[in-house]
Amino acid sequence: MLAFILRRILQSVVVMAVVAFIAFGLFNFTGDPVTFMVGQDATQEDRARLRADLGLDQPFYVQFGRFVGRAVQGEFGLSLRQGRPVSTLLKERLPATLELAFSAALLALAIGIPAGVYTALRRDSWLAQGMLAASLVGVSLPTFLIGILLILVFAVLLGWLPSFGRGQTVALGSRISDGRRVRRPQLRDLRMECSVRAGRNTASNRN
Repeated sequence: MLAFILRRILQSVVVMAVVAFIAFGLFNFTGDPVTFMVGQDATQEDRARLRADLGLDQPFYVQFGRFVGRAVQGEFGLSLRQGRPVSTLLKERLPATLELAFSAALLALAIGIPAGVYTALRRDSWLAQGMLAASLVGVSLPTFLIGILLILVFAVLLGWLPSFGRGQTVALGSRISDGRRVRRPQLRDLRMECSVRAGRNTASNRN
């Protein structure tokens, strides 16, 4: 058993190293990262200085070796978009990622285990057949489409959850606003009012 676990761990390390090598090589064909960081108006001296500071003037194998050595220490370099350390960005987004992962795991356990037990015990019932069909549809559909449908239902139609970001989880079935309950007709009126205002602003900008 121990030998099997060690062999699996070694295989995982090899796979991650190969994937990292291929991804690192492909990134060399996506454009010059120095241009992304300093822009097109920078001088050649500025570009050369930044390229030397980042080690991009070194051969490919030297860059990859430096990347692996720093990655082992938890240092993944700078973000090309934000110009900040990647490790800092990971730390900032780790709480939301863990919250999402644990919430999804709890929902899967709370719903999946009872549904699986019921389906196994009462396989011929209409409810079991419905759950089997729903699970088959859920596995067959791509995740991005399921995500869009969930946003449509829980954020747009029901208004229970925010449509993007973490936001604040509101009370199920209603929103608490200024100490009063805002129900679905009021939410629909609010969305219509926002649409009318947006249309007026667009018309005024065109004029």
